Amino acid sequence: MPAVEAWLLGGPADGRFTHIEVDDDGSLPQAIVLPQSGAYLGARDHPSPPVQHRYLRCAGEVDPPTFQYDGPVPQDQ
Repeated sequence: MPAVEAWLLGGPADGRFTHIEVDDDGSLPQAIVLPQSGAYLGARDHPSPPVQHRYLRCAGEVDPPTFQYDGPVPQDQ
């Protein structure tokens, strides 16, 4: 599927570019969900479970398209 580069603001992916898949007509989604986990030294030697984080597309035409952090997705969704 075709993708474009988008800029992410806030949250764990702040200041990064990432590829976002577009619809068949080339439209960007209004929201994306990115899973993130981490490994910690010391008390744990295994990665923590992934947490999904939501980014919402900023209004208006921005080049590159920009998504603003909306917070972690509740575990029950």
